[in-house]
Amino acid sequence: MTLQIIRTRHPPEAHLEQVPELLSEVGVRTSLAEIHSRIEALPRHDRILLALDSERLIGYAHLRISQDLLTDETAEVASIVVRASHRRQGIGRRLISAAEAWARESGRARLLLRTDVVRTDAHAFYVAQGYEQASTMLEFVRDLERARKAEAPTEPR
Repeated sequence: MTLQIIRTRHPPEAHLEQVPELLSEVGVRTSLAEIHSRIEALPRHDRILLALDSERLIGYAHLRISQDLLTDETAEVASIVVRASHRRQGIGRRLISAAEAWARESGRARLLLRTDVVRTDAHAFYVAQGYEQASTMLEFVRDLERARKAEAPTEPR
């Protein structure tokens, strides 16, 4: 395998076409049209790292700059996905290394990674890369469209 890591703002169409299949491996169902829409909506400083074996997309990392009132600007890996068939071959490590280089080049002193509490394999991977668990958080979400429909008055009969 010849692994190539490419940093881009707008991935080539040939690689974008492979993203829905890649995401389906981690339980995310999406279409190419949705991927295009999401790419176009990304903040201008966001970057995508593509892990390629020839023209086959075998993984990616989405990088962004987080800004809030609590901390200085922080480089963040918003998501990282590697094909199941290519895990434990150093691809994730290469993506994280490229993300760290991007963070340093962009003047950020920290790189933040988040992962679901049930992804213990990912936790072990991040610790092996030298990362420390910084917090335990719960995430709360409300489906506003479903809530709007439930709260809408019903038509009298």
